[in-house]
Amino acid sequence: GGKIQAKSGPQFERVTYTIGKYAGYLPVTNELLADSDAAISSVLIDWLGREDVATRNALVLAAIAEKDAVEFTGLDDVKKAINVTLGQAYSGSAVIVTNDDGLNYLDTLKDENKRYLLQPDINPASPFDMTVAVGARKIPVVVVPNAILATTDSKIPMIVGDLKEYCRIFDREKLTVMTSNVAAVGTGEGALNAFEEDLTLFRGIIRLDAEVVDDGAIVNGYITESGETGDTGETGETGNT
Repeated sequence: GGKIQAKSGPQFERVTYTIGKYAGYLPVTNELLADSDAAISSVLIDWLGREDVATRNALVLAAIAEKDAVEFTGLDDVKKAINVTLGQAYSGSAVIVTNDDGLNYLDTLKDENKRYLLQPDINPASPFDMTVAVGARKIPVVVVPNAILATTDSKIPMIVGDLKEYCRIFDREKLTVMTSNVAAVGTGEGALNAFEEDLTLFRGIIRLDAEVVDDGAIVNGYITESGETGDTGETGETGNT
């Protein structure tokens, strides 16, 4: 017979985004298309698709850079970032995003029993994925090449959290590819005339933006590269799989 109390519901806010247009073209000789044994058209379309991914990566990295970077002195700081800073809201979906240098750092960490903390995922559906034992948790590790996520000033990026909640991509036009053997592009000495030069032009266009929607979903961390690796001082249980 008690009075039912009102509960707080989800809170909404307006996110402003500005769609940008990203495009590029590739000129190809018609002899190459006609005489090659390889499926050149498929290769070029796949290449433009990779450029699409690279553009999205650049936008997401720019969004991450908006958040102040904090230094992790070791795995204990990563643990605190997950357990306390992110808390229960995001600790369950948290991953560690790092680069090749970060993978090498994590791959050399051992507990006091000399057992490596970085282990393959025990899930049969993802045997090639990696997890690192961070206290009582096993956190998935996502590795991005150094060429994309660089180590600068000896600071190895170690981004912890849920990037899908932190940053959203507002996609207004998927990658569209158009070809033409009569188009002309550019002016002056660098101009191309596909009809006159017997070329085919492949053009790709995407329209999108990436914006931060939940600033508390990640910790933009880094570990200073010192050249020293080894034990972490964790307890023996952390190395178990």
